[in-house]
Amino acid sequence: MGKNNEQSAKFYTTLDAYQAGFLALNGFIPKLVDQTGKVVFVFIQSDAMLQKLLDYNAGAVVEASKFAFAIKTLKSQIHSMRKNKENFNGLEKIE
Repeated sequence: MGKNNEQSAKFYTTLDAYQAGFLALNGFIPKLVDQTGKVVFVFIQSDAMLQKLLDYNAGAVVEASKFAFAIKTLKSQIHSMRKNKENFNGLEKIE
């Protein structure tokens, strides 16, 4: 009998925006999770993702502008997430 993929899924988490940006650049899109004020990047773990992580730690070469864009995109998502949380909690700044 086969296993349910969702039940057997493993996850890789990191707070490192550069590592997350590298993985995102290589097609592994993280879910952003707020854990008591810190945003954690959560990836579905796979052999291919772990290999890219090894490549990153070994000094993989990527196009600088694409890498910077991937990081900026993730940071923008973090800021939007925080802004939405402030608005939801009624903490919106009134000018």
